[in-house]
Amino acid sequence: MEFGEYLKSISRAATTIFEGMAVTFSHLFREPITVQYPDRMPRPLPETLPERYRGFLEVQMDICTGCRRCERSCPIECIAIDLTKNPATKKQELTRFDIDMGKCMYCGLCVEACKTESTGAIRHTKEFEGSTDTLDSLTFRFIPEGQSHPLYKAPKDPREIPLGAYGPCAREARERAMRDNPAELEELRALWVKERDANKKGGAAAEPAAAKA
Repeated sequence: MEFGEYLKSISRAATTIFEGMAVTFSHLFREPITVQYPDRMPRPLPETLPERYRGFLEVQMDICTGCRRCERSCPIECIAIDLTKNPATKKQELTRFDIDMGKCMYCGLCVEACKTESTGAIRHTKEFEGSTDTLDSLTFRFIPEGQSHPLYKAPKDPREIPLGAYGPCAREARERAMRDNPAELEELRALWVKERDANKKGGAAAEPAAAKA
């Protein structure tokens, strides 16, 4: 390598280093863009998400017709709906509407089925905070245990359907799931342990009787 080319390579190396340092140094005078979630934010994060964001599913129970189209359209069967006839009114009522969000793949097929063929009671929200210790807490029960809900009779004009705000039903169902589902799971575990111990004792008592025979 000639001496002139050697000096040019040194100059080029020094120039590229200073160019890179200039880019880095320029960030000292810029406003930070890091989002301090969830403590310090100018507005709640769900408000910054796009309109068609697919977060948690929710059901607006007061406009649910109990048609079960969402349940039939779900390809992985994460929606469970039960209908029971009320002996007093002789009418069908919803006694169960569960969505297992830990199983849901957010395909939106249930939403489309309800929106195009029913009232749009089930929909995606912008709620997404689902971190939990157990998957049991991700089963959203929109009808609490032991309660029922009357079926909604849809008007002929879809514009008359009283659609509510998106999100409150999902937040309420998630809070209920976080509070109640783990307790129910612990009760089932305690019952299982009790049955297991009883079976062990029964087997131990049966062995000496068999030996005597």
